[in-house]
Parts: sequence; C-alpha cells; structure tokens
Amino acid sequence: MKKVIRNGTMQYLPMLLLALIFTLQGCTGAFNSTGLGVSVAGDISIEQANQLFKQGKKREAAQTYYAVAAKYPSPQRERIILQAAEIAASVGDANLTNSYLARIPASSLDGENRGRYAYVKALLAVQQNNPGLALRSLPTNTSDLSPALREKVQHIRNRAQTMTSNGGNSNNVNVQTAIVPTAANRIALLLPQSGSLGKVSQDIMQGMQAARTGLGSDASVQLYDVNAGGAAAQYQQAVNDGADIIVGPLDKESLAQLLAQPQILTKPILSLNYLTENRNIPGALYQFGLLPEDEARQVAEFAAARGQRNAIVLTPASSWGERVSTAFRSAYQRKGGQILTIQQYPDAPSSAYVQNLQNALINSQGRANMVFLAASPSQARLIRPLLAAQAPTLPVYATSHIFSGRTDPGKDSDLDGIIYTEIPWVLESLQAGTLNNSTYPRMFALGMDAFLIAKNLPGIARNPSARVNGKTGNISLASNRQIQRSLVFATFANGLPRPLGQ
Repeated sequence: MKKVIRNGTMQYLPMLLLALIFTLQGCTGAFNSTGLGVSVAGDISIEQANQLFKQGKKREAAQTYYAVAAKYPSPQRERIILQAAEIAASVGDANLTNSYLARIPASSLDGENRGRYAYVKALLAVQQNNPGLALRSLPTNTSDLSPALREKVQHIRNRAQTMTSNGGNSNNVNVQTAIVPTAANRIALLLPQSGSLGKVSQDIMQGMQAARTGLGSDASVQLYDVNAGGAAAQYQQAVNDGADIIVGPLDKESLAQLLAQPQILTKPILSLNYLTENRNIPGALYQFGLLPEDEARQVAEFAAARGQRNAIVLTPASSWGERVSTAFRSAYQRKGGQILTIQQYPDAPSSAYVQNLQNALINSQGRANMVFLAASPSQARLIRPLLAAQAPTLPVYATSHIFSGRTDPGKDSDLDGIIYTEIPWVLESLQAGTLNNSTYPRMFALGMDAFLIAKNLPGIARNPSARVNGKTGNISLASNRQIQRSLVFATFANGLPRPLGQ
C-alpha cells in the first residue's frame, strides 16, 4: 500500500483512506462501508456492525463499531467511535454514549469530528428531554461541516427548539404549585428506628434537637417510625396529629411510597433524599439531602474559575462514580473546561490503579492542568500517592467523600494536598475538637439544617432569593424546590482537613 510522510506523520493514501471515509444514512444510520467488509478485529467487521444496525440491534451495533475502531489509525478511529456514540445516544443510553465519547482524545477533535462530537452530545440531550443542554451543545458554525452533518445538526436544533417552545421545564418536569406552610410550630420527623439506617437516623434526630436547643426554639419535634406501617401511614398520622411540616423520609423507597399517593399530601414535606427520576413534583414536596452531584458541580466551577480548564477525571466503575463524573463534566464544560480523558478504575482496591493512572496521563497528552478524583477514603488513600509520584505538579480536586468524617491522621496523610468540598460543620467541629463525638457527623449536620430549613420554610418558600447559612453549606431553594447547598473548600495537611487558604 502506498504511504507518505507529512509533518512527521505517516498518512495512508487512496484505497484505505477512501474506504474509511464514511457517510451516515438518515439521522442515525449504518456506515456505507464502501466495500470494507474484511474482518479487522477477529471476526468483527464494519459490515457486521452495519448488519446489526439494520436488524435494529442498536446497542450491539454500537459495541461492534467501537470494537472495530481500535484497528484503525486516527482520525478514522475516532470517526468510528463517534458512530458508536451516535447510535448509543439515539437510544438514550447516557452511560454507553459518554463512555465512548470519553475515549476520544481532545487532540483528535478537529473539523468534522469536532462537529460530530457536539452533535452526539446534543442528540443525547434531546433523547433525555433536555433541549436547553442540546442547544448549548450544538456547534454554532456549521459552514465547515459536510452537508449530511449540517442537516443532522439542523434537525436536532429544530427538535430542541420545538421542545422548548412547547413550554414547561426544559427537562419535562412538572413542578406543581407549592404548598407553603403558614407556620412551623409542630414538626414531624419520619425516620426508620431500626435496620441499616437506624443509627444514621439517630444522628439526624440528635442534630435536629441540637439545632432546636441552639436556636432557643419552642417548636416541637415528634418522631414517627416509617418502619411501623410504612411512610404513607405515618405521614397521615402526623397530619392527623396536627403537624405543620413533615421532615423525611430518609430512604428513597419510603419517599417513593409517599409520592405514589399524591392525593394524601396536604402538608409540606421536607424530604431527606431525592428522587431525581421523578417527573411530577407534588406541591407538598421540598427535597433536601447531601447530593454528591452538587459537590461535583461546585468543584468544576471552582477549578474553572481558577483557570484550570483541562481536566483528567478519575472515577470508580460504579453507578455512583458515573453520577459524579457526569455532573462534573457537564458543569466543567459549561464553564469552558475541556475533559481530556475519563479514566475508570476498579471499585474495589486493585493493583490495576497504577495502569489506570498511567493510561489517563498518556491519554491527556501532557495537556492536563488538574485532576478530578471521585473516590471513597480507601480509594483516595491509594490513588493520591500514585498521582503524586507520576504527576507531582497536577492539582487534585475531590468531593467530601474522600474524608470519612472521623480523624485518622496516620491514614489520611496520604490525602495531603487534595482540595475538596466540605460542609462547614465538619471544619467547625474539627477546630473545636468534637468531630469524633458523632458517628455520622454529616448526618448530624443534615439534621441541624433540616430543623433550620423547616423553621424558615414559610419565608424561604415565598422568597426565592433567600439564603440561609447552614451547617451543610449556604442554603437556597431552586425553582424545582430542591434545596441547593454551596459548600466551603478544604484541603489536607498532615492528615487533617483544614479550610483552604489557612
């Protein structure tokens, strides 16, 4: 085969090159293989992927395209991966789509590939009923794109604009008119008193009582055990007993039971968890909790504001890791940041961590100026020293999940230098020497803020700009009645957390 060297790069000419320039059919279609039916990865071929697509086996087709891509040089390899990602996006599979997009080096995204990358992100957003994100993701200048891709971009733009003009929340969430309490003198607390969440509930209850005492409030707090008869029955009992506001439940299952009977929800509920997939938010529901996504978004905005806009993302291969990395990526890109690579590592401690980090650093091509680490304490204690050895100058950011909430300087000295989000109560308690008094200090703080929010809910619900300085962060109420928290930033020094800059 004829080849030529240009600018130090070997480029293959006509036959193979022509065979690898593909044209998509329809909005998401199979490749025109131009005679490329030979096996390139064992028994896997472009033709097989095409056939799977024609048979309606879209996920299998996407996986086959992705497997085939490894055998081709850049930029053909990235073009085939983008085809796999487009098919995954067309069926609304966010995990599969994002896993493919994360395997495309930023340096390969120029011209047509850059435009197609943006189109795939927009297609996924439309499939997930998020037209606002779709419109932000689409390329603004399409003059350099092929006619077929320009048509696709315009098609998605039209769909997104139609979805937006049809009204309502851009995520198709129906937020019913709020039920605003007129008073907050009698507070009912729906928590499990036994089982896996029994001890967590005790710290929440103690936090509420501490806040009540600290504020000198005469409001009563009455506990109702959701394990005795279920959340709906206990909610009704609390209402019959004259409760002004119901705080809880804590577990998603109990919250789902309540929301399945919206007709009984006559008093406001300040839940201590979120049902993010719920598309119909009753007027009674206010949602509060310690969402990891909130922290990931704040890290993204903080790092981007510091001018660190080329990131490596390290995340465990778990649903939690996917949630956190997705939230970080979305917020970071909105602020102009670029994700150079997303590297998953085994959820359980593994010797593979070394290779995982080496792969991430190689894929970033020396362009990274920060690392976002989604990790538990045990994971972070292993990964941070490896990062320090291989990339000592790269700043590392994380969420509060890297710290257990109980001091252990001997083990946590491996976390020194990490910048992470933390709730004010942890840092205040650490300074006072009382942090280890609670088994679950963040749940204790959640209880404190639950009481604070419940007492102030009549005013907060009527004033969207209201802010409350809480123990889990600076608190405000979003338009969908989710409580939002702005945390502080901390770092580790000699194995102990301290406020950043002190």
